[in-house]
Amino acid sequence: MDKIDRLRCEYTNNPVGVQTKWPRFSWEISASKRNRRQMAYQIIVSEEERHVLTGIGELWDSGKVESVDTYHIAYAGKPLVSGQRCYWTVRCWDQDGGQYEADAVAFFEMGILSPDEWTAQWIGADETFAAPLFRKTFPIEKTVKHAVLAISGLGYFELYLNGNPIGEHVLVPNWTNYDDRHIEGLLYPFDDQTSKRVHYIQHSLTGHLRQGENTIGVMLGNGFYNQTERTVEGNMRYGAPKLILQLVITYEDGAVDCIRTDNSWKCSFGPIVFNNVFYGEIYDARLEQPGWTGNSFDDSSWDPARLVRSPIGQLMAQLSPPDQKIGTIAPVSRVEVQPNVYVFDFGQNISGWVRIRMQGNAGQRITMRFAENHGADGALDMGSCGGDGQIQADTYIMNGQGTEQYEPRFVWHGFRYVEISGYPGVPDLSDLEGVVVHASVEHIGQFTCSEPLLNQVQDAYHWSQLTNLHGGVPSDCPHRERLGYTGDGHVAAQAAVYNFDMAAFYAKWISDIGDSQNKSTGFVPHTAPFNGGGGGVAWGSAYVIIPWIMYRIYGDRRLLAEHYEGMRSWIDYLGTRNRGGHLVEFEEPGSWFLGDWGVPGENELPPELVSTFYYAYTAGMMSKVAGVLGYEEDRKRFAELYRLVCESFNEAFFSPETASYSIGRQGADLFPFVLGCVPDGYADQVWQRVLRHYRDHLSGHLDTGIFGTSFLFDLLSERGETELALEMVLSKECPGYGYMINNGATTLWESWDGHDSHNHPMFGSVSAWFYKHVAGISPHPEAIAFGQAVFKPFRAGGLSHASATTHTIRGPYAVRWSKENSVTWECEIQIPPNCSAEVYFPLQSQDALLSSISEQRNNQILWPRSDGEPLSDSLQLRKDIHDLVVVLGSGSYEFKVAVRPK
Repeated sequence: MDKIDRLRCEYTNNPVGVQTKWPRFSWEISASKRNRRQMAYQIIVSEEERHVLTGIGELWDSGKVESVDTYHIAYAGKPLVSGQRCYWTVRCWDQDGGQYEADAVAFFEMGILSPDEWTAQWIGADETFAAPLFRKTFPIEKTVKHAVLAISGLGYFELYLNGNPIGEHVLVPNWTNYDDRHIEGLLYPFDDQTSKRVHYIQHSLTGHLRQGENTIGVMLGNGFYNQTERTVEGNMRYGAPKLILQLVITYEDGAVDCIRTDNSWKCSFGPIVFNNVFYGEIYDARLEQPGWTGNSFDDSSWDPARLVRSPIGQLMAQLSPPDQKIGTIAPVSRVEVQPNVYVFDFGQNISGWVRIRMQGNAGQRITMRFAENHGADGALDMGSCGGDGQIQADTYIMNGQGTEQYEPRFVWHGFRYVEISGYPGVPDLSDLEGVVVHASVEHIGQFTCSEPLLNQVQDAYHWSQLTNLHGGVPSDCPHRERLGYTGDGHVAAQAAVYNFDMAAFYAKWISDIGDSQNKSTGFVPHTAPFNGGGGGVAWGSAYVIIPWIMYRIYGDRRLLAEHYEGMRSWIDYLGTRNRGGHLVEFEEPGSWFLGDWGVPGENELPPELVSTFYYAYTAGMMSKVAGVLGYEEDRKRFAELYRLVCESFNEAFFSPETASYSIGRQGADLFPFVLGCVPDGYADQVWQRVLRHYRDHLSGHLDTGIFGTSFLFDLLSERGETELALEMVLSKECPGYGYMINNGATTLWESWDGHDSHNHPMFGSVSAWFYKHVAGISPHPEAIAFGQAVFKPFRAGGLSHASATTHTIRGPYAVRWSKENSVTWECEIQIPPNCSAEVYFPLQSQDALLSSISEQRNNQILWPRSDGEPLSDSLQLRKDIHDLVVVLGSGSYEFKVAVRPK
């Protein structure tokens, strides 16, 4: 069907709280015919939905604009104001004049655009209250036309109106860099120039307010704002929980009211007597105050709220995906490990919590402890989650009033097993359910193949990545550290963007990295938000790598422009980390200055090699970034810097005698191929040494950490060694992904031998390789936002079929290939409108194939079988070294390739 789909504003479907005066629009075209390209569009924006439906755009009518662009079209109409609800749609025309319409009208709602428009005050409660309650009752006496509420509660909040929860999200607002000047023990203190942000959530309450009394209730939790228990990386205590809320009500008669937080609000203690994101929650149901969120509750005994110090940083609307309760999972078994102590296995390592039901007496304490592993006796093994000194546990104290149900509010856990003690009676499997919680990013990709073990690795990556997306931060693990380690985040980013819509999520995290940067020196710390934890140059380089990925995959030029100065400062900072020359020889005083991480056995790879590699790697990227933004002098400067660092890299680490780099192991010989800097005449020798190392010395095993592994499989496949890469992945001996799966992994491990965390996504880079080189779908090296794709199916000779789909900002690409006895290959391909693709067929005789196509196209070599359209209308052919390349426009295609014997 010919239509327009997926109308998005700032990457989001119907966003509420748009923080820019020039929001950007994106859409996709669905077409029944092949080779469709948009040639013009018209955007209509109005305050009235009915006007949009009739084509009236009183806010903006772009007119018919001749353009092929379908993403990041900036609003250019009348000035927009805070809280304004705007409706919009788009129509477009293809090259034959065919018109496409959207099925439905979309909308966006503006956030609070100026800090001066915040008239509410930050309020707090007695600091001995672990999770204070706040409420405010107010009257509505006229007909409401429009009502917009903005709220931030630090660290977390839950919002209620007239006894009902508002919003489907949990653990909000998303975590950002808070005021550091009240922190002790940070390894790399911020400077005073560092910008800060505090997220607020905006809700449209139009239709929710009622005539007469209305009551707003808010419960606060500590989150990362008031986290004092885990201090390994530094003390995260920024202050006691605090709240700001502003409700602007516009009536039909034009009058405006504003309900805002001040000291007229009431506050009290609540049933949560302890909450910490690392350790858990204690909930005393005897302290519940039934009805406290409703109108009829008597709050005369409550205290007035206190006016408190504002956090440093501007209030910014949150558009990055919030955490949500994604689903539930049932336990699969129960073991009594001690009298009245039971361990439940959920069969899957998850992040979230347990919802439990029980009946008993007031004062009974039920404790749940969480872990990824168990010992031989069935008891929990806490080692991989932080050890006995950091046990994840929730405790519920019963009120004795019938059947009680409990789940925590302001914590999450990483676990597969839960231990229950103190339960009244014997808990049944049906008394518990695991609640899966993580950021609500959209699934946009799928990979599967004929090898079950690869499918299990892909599934383990999915769980690892999702369960480490919390609060707008890609964490290293969901239990022990929970920090946004920048190196861990960027090595998995390519895999993430194939599998999930990460655009709004990464846009937020890039700002976190920018906020973490020391503006005086340019240094980027190893975690963001916060800045505790250790790493090295490979970690801070995320500040260049992630924005570049956002540009390549989503076409986001604005992000490059916004962060260009910070990215450039990082490169300049690296230029000072030497004792003369262009090697990177140290980082900050006290820094771990790590090279690779997670290398099997002892890590002998010099940190200077990995650090200098990332210096060159990011300098090369910055040359491209400067070119995109039109900074020609910077483009030349960074290109020259790239050349000089590569020269220094070769001088310091390359040995012509051995045709190897440094120790010749643990990825040392891989990095120069990524840079393309192997000296002339030595590339074949160095590569053959790489192959001998992995085939002969390591018997098909890998020896790389998270950074080397992120390049290893791609390099092997690009050089025709997909079978060797496949052997490494499938290996059921350590190290190997197959070893993880064969030893019960349902999420990816931090270390190849499994002695550390059992849920780290940093080795998830392999999922990107599944898409690119097993299924065979990747963006063209020169394309932006997947404007052109490259399909290279059939490379994995040990498989009989593979398939992948990924939904790009332009639309879905898909490929499925299969083969029978290496005689007949079949391939199905989908290309979205406005796009094209190069399809590579590795054939034994290109000359015979080309001859047969030109002389007799029905000779069972290539033909479409989908809709009967002649292939010749869109077929372009060219020879490659080993392949026949077919260049196709948009549409669905089915090919059959009969391989001729030599």
